[in-house]
Amino acid sequence: MNVLAIGCHPDDLEICAGGTLAKCAKRGDKVTMCVLGNGSAGHKVYSKEEIAAIRLEEAKNSAAIIGAEYINLGVDDMFLRANYDLLVKRVSDVIRKVKPDFIITHGPDEYMVDHSITHTIVFDASMAATVGHYPTDHPEYPVFEKFTPIFMMENTSLINSFPEIFVDITDEIDTKMKMYECHKSQIEWLKVHDNTDNAISIKAYARTRGLQCDTGYVEGFNICKQAHHLPLKRYLPE
Repeated sequence: MNVLAIGCHPDDLEICAGGTLAKCAKRGDKVTMCVLGNGSAGHKVYSKEEIAAIRLEEAKNSAAIIGAEYINLGVDDMFLRANYDLLVKRVSDVIRKVKPDFIITHGPDEYMVDHSITHTIVFDASMAATVGHYPTDHPEYPVFEKFTPIFMMENTSLINSFPEIFVDITDEIDTKMKMYECHKSQIEWLKVHDNTDNAISIKAYARTRGLQCDTGYVEGFNICKQAHHLPLKRYLPE
């Protein structure tokens, strides 16, 4: 299957779905990791341009661990909403290029607008990709002639998050952590900005869901319940 994971910032997919993406890659899926924001707000010492370049390389290194294709759409952090129409067009083009069997992205009720608007952008782009007269920067990509199921990752820190699908990532927890640990600049910055070691936190969140599911480590997801998007089978790994 073709798996398209679309995150807001360069480390969000690893945090919320890294184990699942590793499991998809292991079962033979072609995984594409697409990120909307360039990470430009994520440091106190480096300039916007410097940190964006650093985070691009970190994200590429992370994706390479599972053999995923990496795409960054290059919009400055905190300006996703201001670039809404541009990003819908760019994500639509990514969907037409990748032709995903399913999409993984954020939910609509996250702790910051960049995350929440990513959900809306992805949902609207999934429609735009099917419309022949919708504008495109890549006419070489044909119109995508089907809707795909959209699976929403859990909210950051599991707050107000009630997943209905669970993926056992026990065998992939080390890969998930290796992917996340590629984002050294962000781990460094969050120790200052949030006063937390996020590498410890995300493993604890996966363990929390694992305890609830009577296994080791788990990532949870919800289904986007809208017309045309309801899945007829299990797409996510068990």
